[in-house]
Amino acid sequence: MKHPRPSPVSAARTAAVAARPLHFASYPTHDEIAAGYGVRLVQEVAGRLGIPTADLATRIGVARSTFHRKLKGRARLTEHESDALARHSSLLSQALAVFDGDETAARKWLGSAQIGLGDAVPLDLAQTTFGFREVEKLLTRIDHGVYA
Repeated sequence: MKHPRPSPVSAARTAAVAARPLHFASYPTHDEIAAGYGVRLVQEVAGRLGIPTADLATRIGVARSTFHRKLKGRARLTEHESDALARHSSLLSQALAVFDGDETAARKWLGSAQIGLGDAVPLDLAQTTFGFREVEKLLTRIDHGVYA
């Protein structure tokens, strides 16, 4: 049985959405992710996370050589790559909220093994939707004072 294909986003809508920067204070919309973020946004998010750009590119599923080729040509990330980038930036936003805006504490927490995640590193788990949700749940519990 064939599944109907979703209707494509209009070119004008794609351009309008693609021109908007990724906001760390709120979740991105489906249209923003479907349009694909500009590849330079990987550099911005990596800087905010305090990790090398090449490391974040790999974490979101872009090979190092592909990332540099996209960067040189000012290409856009695919929908899947944009979704992975949005997951990472959303975790940073939530960690910043939990740690009262302390970027150093948020970065350290996201990059360190956490007992509440079975000693996994939150940024490692963010590579999958399931892992992302586990990190989100733990941050919510910490924010509400229920760590374990």
